[in-house]
Amino acid sequence: MPLFTPAPFSYCLPDGSWLYQHIQLSIEPGFNALLGRNGSGKSTLARQLQQCLGDECYLLPQLPAANWQQQSVASMLGISDKLIALQQLAAGACDADTLERIGDHWQLADDLCLQLQQLGVSADYWQSPTLLSADQLSANQLSAGQLSGGQLNRLRLWWAFYQQAPLLILDEPSNHLDTAGRQWLSQQIASYLRKPKRAILLISHDRELLQQATVIYQLSASGLSRFGGNYHFYQQQYLLQQHALQQQRQHAERNLAQQQRSAQIAAERAAKRQQQGEKRRGNQASVLLDYQKNRAQSAVSARRTQEQHQLKQAQHQLQAIKTQQEIVKPQQFYLQAPPAGGSKQLVNAVALQLAYGKSTLLTFHWHSQQRIQLQGANGSGKSTLLKTLAGLLPAAGGELQVNGRLQYLDQHFSLLNASQSALTNLRQYCPALSETDGRTLLASVGFRGDNALKPVSVLSGGERMKLAMLQVSQHSDNLLLLDEPDNHLDLDAKQLLATALSQYPAGFVVVSHDPYFIEQLGIDTVLQLNT
Repeated sequence: MPLFTPAPFSYCLPDGSWLYQHIQLSIEPGFNALLGRNGSGKSTLARQLQQCLGDECYLLPQLPAANWQQQSVASMLGISDKLIALQQLAAGACDADTLERIGDHWQLADDLCLQLQQLGVSADYWQSPTLLSADQLSANQLSAGQLSGGQLNRLRLWWAFYQQAPLLILDEPSNHLDTAGRQWLSQQIASYLRKPKRAILLISHDRELLQQATVIYQLSASGLSRFGGNYHFYQQQYLLQQHALQQQRQHAERNLAQQQRSAQIAAERAAKRQQQGEKRRGNQASVLLDYQKNRAQSAVSARRTQEQHQLKQAQHQLQAIKTQQEIVKPQQFYLQAPPAGGSKQLVNAVALQLAYGKSTLLTFHWHSQQRIQLQGANGSGKSTLLKTLAGLLPAAGGELQVNGRLQYLDQHFSLLNASQSALTNLRQYCPALSETDGRTLLASVGFRGDNALKPVSVLSGGERMKLAMLQVSQHSDNLLLLDEPDNHLDLDAKQLLATALSQYPAGFVVVSHDPYFIEQLGIDTVLQLNT
C-alpha cells in the first residue's frame, strides 16, 4: 500500500511547453528510485513533491545553496538557529521560543561535532572565512569552502538522515563520495528503512545504489513508468518493453501504409469508372443517367467515409505507440583536438606541499599526452591539487612549474554564469566560436534550438556539467584538469564522455570515484594521495 499518493503533477516551462503533464507518483514504503535522462524533470518533480508533502518530506537537492563556500558549516547546513538556541539553553534561557527552535534536536551540537571529527576536520562548525585573514587559515579552523566535495556531501547527507522525516528524497547523493563514503551511505539507507512507515526516493545514476532499490520509476517525455524490482530487473523489463513497442510500431506502420495504398487504389478505380460512365452518357436517357450518377456518388461517398475512418484509426494507433516510445536523439561530446606535435614536459612538481589535504610532499613530472588519475579518500587533497595546478590556490611549499595553459573543470562548475544562457556562457568562455558553431556544439550535447537560450539557473545538474565540459574542452591547450566530470551525468551521457576522453589525442588529469567510468579512459598514470 502506498505511503504517499499526492495529486498528479504537471510543470510548464517558461516558453509554454510542458516538461511533463499529469505525473502520478505514488511513494511506497521502502526504497524507491527515480530514473530519467538529464533534463527530463526529475529534480523539478522532487521539488514539487516536497512542496506538496511539507514536513512529511525532506529533500536533499543535488547542489548546496548559493554562496555556501563563504559560509560556516552551521550556516551551510541551515542549522544555525537550532545551535544558537542550544547555546542559549545552556546559558539559562528556557523560554518557549528557545525550546521551539530546538525541537527534538537536544544532542545536535554534540552529534555534529562527532560527525566532523569522523570526517577528519575541525569541529568548529561556526568558523567562517570572512572572520579570518588569509594567513590565519589553518587545518584547525573550518569553513564550508575548505571541505572537499565528499566531506561536504557527507555532512549534508548526515543532516538529511538526522531529521528522520517519513519520506527522504535524495537527489544524486553519491556524488563526490569515495568508496568508504558510499559504503556509509548504503548503511545509512538500510538503517533508515528498518524503521516502519519510512520511504526513500532516490534520484541517481549510480548503478550500485540503484541495485538496492525495490521499486524504480522512469520519467521520460512519454510520462512515468513503474518497474517493480532493482536496477537489473528494470534493465531487463525496459528492454523487453522497448522491443515490444518497436514491433507494435512496425506493425502499425505497415497497417497505415496498407490503408493508404487501399485508399489510393480505390480512388483510382472510382476515377476510371467515372470516365467510362461519361463515355456511355450519350446512349442513355437523362433520368436513368441521373439515377445512376446519384447512386454511384452515394456509394463513393460511403466508401470514402469508411476509408477515412480506417485511415484515421491506423494513424491514431501509430501515434499512440510513438508516445510510449522514448525517442532519444543522438548526442556526442566534441573535444577540441590540440595542435599536432610531440609530447613535452608540462608539469614539474618537486616536494610540493598543498595548502589543504595531503600533508606529505608530492614530486611528479607529467608530459602533455599523459592520462593521469588522482586517487585518494575524500579530504586527501585531490581537488586542492587541481586548484593548485590551475593557479587558483598557492602551494604551501616546494616547487611547481607549469609549462602551458591548463583548462580546469571543478566539481561545482564554477565557470558557469547562472544568469546567462548556455549559448552566452559557451561563447564568452570560448570567444573564437561563432554563434553557428556554438549552437552546433550545444546541439551535440542536447541543447537544441531554443534550449541553447535557457539560463543556466534552470538547467539540471547533468545539463550544467555537459555545458561546463563543453567549455573547457574547446581550447587547444595541452592538459585538461577534470574534477569528477562524470558527476550528475545520466548513464548514456557518462558513456559518451568516457568514449570522447578515451579518443582524446592529448592528456588530462581526472578525479572520479566511478570505476566503470575510469576503466574506459586509458589511464596510464596514477597519483595516490593519502590523508
